[in-house]
Amino acid sequence: MRTLTEPSAELAERLRREVGPIERLVGMRMSVMGGSNPTMLHSLPAAAHFLHIGTYEEAMRPNNQETIGYIDPLALEQWIRGVFGDEELADAIREQIDTGQPFGFIANPIRELLQTRALQVAPPEEDEDGEAEVVVAGAAEKDSEG
Repeated sequence: MRTLTEPSAELAERLRREVGPIERLVGMRMSVMGGSNPTMLHSLPAAAHFLHIGTYEEAMRPNNQETIGYIDPLALEQWIRGVFGDEELADAIREQIDTGQPFGFIANPIRELLQTRALQVAPPEEDEDGEAEVVVAGAAEKDSEG
């Protein structure tokens, strides 16, 4: 899988923004009992957090309540390229699509790309200890700057 370079300050700023209803991406939360439900995604971290596919073992469990966070890979690539202007990330997603593998095989590599970029552009926040902390979609990663 491709390694993403650090984005420019201008690109990072674009990737941090939340888009409005016209530019949003629509994902589908799919479950065995609930069917498919549209989910509106307004930011890169939201898409990174939403995209999810469980393991075969999870799917085969009795009374399975797991969901799949499905985003059409082509729509995602176009959204990243067109709305945010991140050619490198869009090209990396396109490489995964071009493998010809089904969604279940490319979902996790694409999610890793999204998470990597989201972490690269996340603004550091200081906690009460004065340490920089990067927060992305509910996950925190400490950075020992202070």
